[in-house]
Amino acid sequence: MSLETKQLRYAVLAAETRSFSRAAAMLRIKQATLSRNVTALEHRLGVKLFERQTRGAVLTPAGAPIIDTARRILVDVDNLQNRAQAMRNGDAGELTIGFCASLASGDLRFAIVEFQRRFPEVRLNGVERDRGYLHHALLAGVIDLAVVTGELAGPGVKRRSLWSERVLVALPEDHALASAERIYWPELRRETFVLPTQDPGPDLLRLLRARLAEPGYEPEAETQDVSRENALAMVSARWFLTLVSESALGVCHPGIAFREVHEPTGQARIDYGCYWRSDDTSPALRRFLCLMRERYPN
Repeated sequence: MSLETKQLRYAVLAAETRSFSRAAAMLRIKQATLSRNVTALEHRLGVKLFERQTRGAVLTPAGAPIIDTARRILVDVDNLQNRAQAMRNGDAGELTIGFCASLASGDLRFAIVEFQRRFPEVRLNGVERDRGYLHHALLAGVIDLAVVTGELAGPGVKRRSLWSERVLVALPEDHALASAERIYWPELRRETFVLPTQDPGPDLLRLLRARLAEPGYEPEAETQDVSRENALAMVSARWFLTLVSESALGVCHPGIAFREVHEPTGQARIDYGCYWRSDDTSPALRRFLCLMRERYPN
């Protein structure tokens, strides 16, 4: 027959108080109820745990090590229950976030740091891949959340707008435009641009072409299968220029000047959003989304 944690608790408290009556009073039950459960435990174990005396209950030599074991079992049970409760509340568990941008700086990094501060028991996993992979991974349940630029369409996929980042042009520090405080799109029309295929490179390329194209002219701009860091290294070597979002400013890039790109209405910006499956019931995901709503209200 299986043991009941209730019987273990009754026996441990009786041992600690050395009295069935005091243990029953602390538990707010009848002494007969406690005594009956301890007796049932002794029968199941086949070991006499207590010597019943008029002045109280004394552990038998065989009962002492069993009560020690019972204490450890109850600690494990309590920890298990607390852990399960924390997971139900979203205070523990696991959350996998897919992203395209570097976590070296920027809003995503700050949001994750704040989430870990609030919920240290939640294990956070990061997946940095291109948008196409993240789209499939989200639909397949490999990741819980994707933070990207652009759109991730799909059945049952929900979106929330997050932050926007400034668009910057990366120039060799001795470039003629590096001395300008701000740069407008038309000033970049005759430059050559290479952007990485990893996000947000494709979105920045579409923005660049939309702003610079005119009848009879197409800007010299393309994506290549290089990382953002390697693209910036080639900018410093004066091969070409590139565009980045402001999260790139979190890392030192010798030989490169970053300048904001401006439009007639203000700074050029690129928008980020988070996507998740509507059928994902993860409490940790719910907590993260609540944090996003708090940090980035509509």
